[in-house]
Amino acid sequence: MIVERISDRWIHQPSGRVYSYSYNPPKNFGLDDETNEELIQRDDDKPETVQARLKMYTEKTAPLVDFYEKQGVLRTFKGTESDVIFKEVDSFINELF
Repeated sequence: MIVERISDRWIHQPSGRVYSYSYNPPKNFGLDDETNEELIQRDDDKPETVQARLKMYTEKTAPLVDFYEKQGVLRTFKGTESDVIFKEVDSFINELF
């Protein structure tokens, strides 16, 4: 799901407008809605780059989950919508500080 969601993202580079073909597609394929200029896919949004980043996460970062879980300071958030998860994470952080 991560590879699919991120590699589905295309941008209008001058403005920074972001499109997703699965949930926020441009009116015309490959073109910005406002300027009709071509959309690009950033190198870090390409499927092979996302897969390499996930591999690196598994090798280097995932072991930290066990470490922090043993410390009793790990909190897990689940979901597929960043707007929903952000509210939970923000609330948790505000409770800490």
